[in-house]
Amino acid sequence: MPLISVLWALGLLTAISLSLLWSSNVSYGLVRNNLETVRLDSVAEAAVNRAAAALLDPRPGRRWRTDGVVQNFEFDGTRINISIQDELGKIDLNQAEASLLVGLLKSADLDFGSADGLADKIVDWRTPTSLKRLNGAKEQEFREADSAYHPRNGPFQSVDELLLVMDMSPALFRRLEPALTVYSGRQFIDPQVAPREALAALPDMTPDKIDAVLASRGDQQMASGQVIGVPSTLRGRAFAIRIQFEKSNSTIRYEAVIRLTENPEQPYFVLSWRRL
Repeated sequence: MPLISVLWALGLLTAISLSLLWSSNVSYGLVRNNLETVRLDSVAEAAVNRAAAALLDPRPGRRWRTDGVVQNFEFDGTRINISIQDELGKIDLNQAEASLLVGLLKSADLDFGSADGLADKIVDWRTPTSLKRLNGAKEQEFREADSAYHPRNGPFQSVDELLLVMDMSPALFRRLEPALTVYSGRQFIDPQVAPREALAALPDMTPDKIDAVLASRGDQQMASGQVIGVPSTLRGRAFAIRIQFEKSNSTIRYEAVIRLTENPEQPYFVLSWRRL
C-alpha cells in the first residue's frame, strides 16, 4: 500500500508538472504572437505617419503622388512599399449617380440589363424613403428572397457593406472594390487621380484611353517637375494608404484610410484600419 501511494503521488505530480508546462508553453506562445502583432502594427503605423508627412510636406514638389503609385522607404531595417490613393478618385457609394454605377458594373463585364438592375438596388439600399426604383429592392423584395437582413435605407457605412446588396456576389465585389469608397462625399470622380477601375466607369473610356491617361500623369510630372495629383487644399481630404513589407518570409499588407486636418497637433485621424 505505501508503494502504491507513492506511485500515485508521483503520477499526480507528473500530471501537474505536465499541465503547468503546457500552460507555460501556451502562455509563451500567446505573448510571442501578441508581441509580433505589436511589432507589425508599429511598422504599419510608421508607414502611415510617413505617408501623412509626405502629403503635408510644404514643398509641393516633394509630396508623394496620390494616384496609387508605389513609393518606398525604410523603417527599422524593413523596406516598405506604400501607395497613396486620393479617395476623390474613387466612386462614392453614397453619392454617385446611378449612371456612373451602371458604367462601373458594365466595366466589370455585366450586360446593360444586369448592370442597370444592380445599380437600382445599390441606390435603393442607401435611399431613406420606401420608394423603390424600377429594378431595385426594398424591404418587400428582401423578405420575398428570405434574406436574413434588410436594406439599410441609409448611407453605406463601408465598402464591404455592398456585399449585402441583393444580387451582389463576392466575385463581382472583388472586381469593383478598388474603384469604390464611402469617404469622398462627391458625385463624380477626379480623373487626375482615379485608379484604372474607376476610370473604366466613365463614358466612352476604352482600355487604350485608360492606359493613355495613366501614362500622361508621369509624363506631365516629368515635364513640369511637379507632383501630379497634389491637392490645392488638404483639409478634409481622405486618402487610402496601402502598405506592404516582408517579415519572417511572409508578405504583410495593411490598409488605412486617413482624413487630413491641417492641425499641427493632430494632422490626421484614422477612418479605417485593417490588415489585409
